[in-house]
Amino acid sequence: MDKRNFLRRPATVQRGAAALVVTMLLLFGSSIIVFYLNRGLIFEQKTSANQLRSTIAFETAEAGIEWAIGMLNTDSKITTDCDFGATTTSTFRNKYVLRAGNAAASAPTNTFPGCKLNGAGLTCSCPDVAGVGAEAVADLSAVVPAVLPSFTVAFANTADPTSVRVTATGCTAQAGACKPATTTVATTAASDAWAQVSVVLKLRPLLRAAPSAALTCGMSCNVGGSYHIANTEVASNGYLVNAGTTITRDPGTTYQTIPGQPLQNAMIAADASLNALASADLTCSASSMFRTYFGVTLAEYAASPQVRTITCPANCTSAITAALDEGWKSFYFPSGFSYQGNGTIGAPGAGNGVNLVSAGEININGAATVYGLVFSNRVVLNDLGSGNSTINGAVIACADQTSNGNGTIAYDSNALGGQNWRPGPLVRVPGSWRDFTP
Repeated sequence: MDKRNFLRRPATVQRGAAALVVTMLLLFGSSIIVFYLNRGLIFEQKTSANQLRSTIAFETAEAGIEWAIGMLNTDSKITTDCDFGATTTSTFRNKYVLRAGNAAASAPTNTFPGCKLNGAGLTCSCPDVAGVGAEAVADLSAVVPAVLPSFTVAFANTADPTSVRVTATGCTAQAGACKPATTTVATTAASDAWAQVSVVLKLRPLLRAAPSAALTCGMSCNVGGSYHIANTEVASNGYLVNAGTTITRDPGTTYQTIPGQPLQNAMIAADASLNALASADLTCSASSMFRTYFGVTLAEYAASPQVRTITCPANCTSAITAALDEGWKSFYFPSGFSYQGNGTIGAPGAGNGVNLVSAGEININGAATVYGLVFSNRVVLNDLGSGNSTINGAVIACADQTSNGNGTIAYDSNALGGQNWRPGPLVRVPGSWRDFTP
């Protein structure tokens, strides 16, 4: 045997062991790197998913605020499904903010209307206000599929009686109720992410400055027939008639002002400021006098979500009646209107009066009763000499006013609104916005 070949064999075996050790070390190191990278990827996926859920919840809550503002600024009556229905009895604002004509101090804090979003629209629920010690939450259990983003809104009073705080709670896809925490039910039920957005809304009244007289005319006031003009409110100084030029009184007219007030002091003729406004805008279309009381132009008033525009033929009685049944209280008639009948427009009490506005002529005949403000270029009352119309509130004519037959114009600040809660839109108060996320 060759001695040299015998001695080489052990050295050849030792080289394979070293290569195996190096390979295992490299594999182990690569595995650690892969595991670390995979852990980072999983973390990023979870972070992205959580961010997506948080964003959905926040945007859903913001949508809830916009929905609440829109519903509060709509005068149509609503059903428990938040649909508009003339056969129901209450608007969204009356149901959740006014509460029988009161201001925001009476806003219920235990009732949560809301909606589910399905990509094609909203399915909403406006439950009736719960009694003391109970809660009422939007019933969205019938929505298919049930697992969809949703929101509810809640209302709270503020120190300002013309403001209300609205808080919207938005939830990601979940089947349970999406609502803020209370003492009765835990917050946001089965949602995996939620957010809240809160904002203070303040009334911007349509009628910024109420007239101080029962009858105001840019030009002449011609009170004829057996009309009765009354103003017994001390805050308005008992003013009866305020005219830019002349006041004509028939022998059959009667007047009633505050005790101790001489009649001549309650009748203001040749008012230079009124005459200047009327002379600069003879057709009322430039909004000179209108802006003095409403603070906006006729076009801006007509564009308000609180105002129903009606263009009707000679007799608008049926159109007005239908709009009143739907819940509308403020109206604009581009070409004037005539009301003939014995119906009632508006209702007694603060916030229940109407605004009847036109740049044309308003003609009221019959035994109609109006609660609120009548504003037009020319106002004609019972020119047919029949009927006994009554206006509780005030009448403003850009130019002239004429009355005949029997009737009454009685100054009523409540019918003018408190032109307070009901008539104007609710708008966001700058700086009042807040958001809450877990």
